[in-house]
Amino acid sequence: MKTDNNINIIVLEDNFGDFFLLKEYIEECLEQVNIENLIRFIELQEIANTISNYDYIFLDMSLPDKSGEELIKEVIKIAKNVPVIMLTGFSSEAFSKKAIELGVKEYLLKDELNSSALQNKVFFNEGIALSMH
Repeated sequence: MKTDNNINIIVLEDNFGDFFLLKEYIEECLEQVNIENLIRFIELQEIANTISNYDYIFLDMSLPDKSGEELIKEVIKIAKNVPVIMLTGFSSEAFSKKAIELGVKEYLLKDELNSSALQNKVFFNEGIALSMH
């Protein structure tokens, strides 16, 4: 159970450049945010018992130890009620539909990612005090 007003986010992303950009965009949208970068799926498994402390999980589709549909299914299982936002470099309408069917809340293309896209697709209806300038 959360005890503060901060938004706590896990970013499962093994590319530091992609993580850094996403972190910047998130920080442009949210005033009080803690962002934790995990590089491997096993790191999420290790903190599974504290998952309710998090508000979002951003998930890259290709991690060193798991990827694709199998990764989505496993992360959704761990996430329980925490929204999973999928990040990918590949545009595939069929796969994005499959991901949503599996329980992903939103499907974002890395090439189209910016703070406005996050604001509009992820944070718009969360009732969060936003710091958009």
